[in-house]
Amino acid sequence: MGSLYLAGKALWIRIWQALTLAVVASSLSACSVLGLTAPWDKPDTPDHELIASNLVNSISQFPHLNPLMATVQVAKPRSAFDHQVHKELDGRGFKLETVAIEEGLNQVKSAIKRVDGNTGSNPQVYVLAIGQVSVERAYDVVADRTVPVSEQIIRGVEERTVTLNDDIFEVPDSTYSSVSFQAYEGPKIEDMLAATAPGSKAGSWWKREKQTAVKKNMYETMTSNYKDVFTGYEDVQQSILIFPNDSLRLGDANKQIIDEYVAKMDPDTDVLSVIGCSHGETGISNGNSLLALGRANRVKEAFLFSGLEHDQILDEGCWAPQTFDDVMPRRGVVLTLKRQKNS
Repeated sequence: MGSLYLAGKALWIRIWQALTLAVVASSLSACSVLGLTAPWDKPDTPDHELIASNLVNSISQFPHLNPLMATVQVAKPRSAFDHQVHKELDGRGFKLETVAIEEGLNQVKSAIKRVDGNTGSNPQVYVLAIGQVSVERAYDVVADRTVPVSEQIIRGVEERTVTLNDDIFEVPDSTYSSVSFQAYEGPKIEDMLAATAPGSKAGSWWKREKQTAVKKNMYETMTSNYKDVFTGYEDVQQSILIFPNDSLRLGDANKQIIDEYVAKMDPDTDVLSVIGCSHGETGISNGNSLLALGRANRVKEAFLFSGLEHDQILDEGCWAPQTFDDVMPRRGVVLTLKRQKNS
């Protein structure tokens, strides 16, 4: 009896196993027919944290995108990669300004482009752009590890030495550890430091041929680049916006002053003079000019976000390696509200 019982039990086990395999095979077949991929068949996803670190490391090596000074505009993350890029930018010291729509000189955009691999793999091209500067690279998962599988391409900026941090990858391939500079391919973004022609309200007197004029350092000329323009205006109010040392951070106190000026502006008669200043020693290479123009740009940007037009904000810079206390502040912006004189 015992042997018959055991033989019967073994038979039932074999029948159960056969039925189980049939069900699994049927499920896989159904997935295939429906165009679905079973979870265990999904390819490995590249490590977004490593990729964000690799791309941000390169883009932050350009002077105007120095993390200690640059303010960048970010929208709500739409993907896990967006989220990781924002986290990396914040961790490196960038000031992140959240915007509801795409606006600002330093808009942050990230994307993933899928490409067909030549060896059965599916590498993906990851792109990070801040303003007109973009960096892109293809990455893949090899032996469960994320690795670059292309050189890094940088667009929209003059060529300079860029040091890759490829040592963050466990098995980097030195074949791809190189940088290539190529032409910018995105939409045109207006540089708010470029000379502009005021519009028909407060600036109909501006000569159109001056649109491309190069603004000079006020420290060298001892006069404003807009001297001829300002002859038709009188000063209504003036304030000095102080910035932290070696910084472009605007701060709450300066934002409050800007709000007060916006409230007093008459768009039909008024313009704003914005003079960015940096004088004395700085710990940043070529820092005085960069800080002076960057501070003027930061203030102009804030006025633009408030709704003012480009031609209502006349910005310029004053910088020198020595102090200039008797004329201009060491690290600030001289803001003046000017109103057209009665004719």
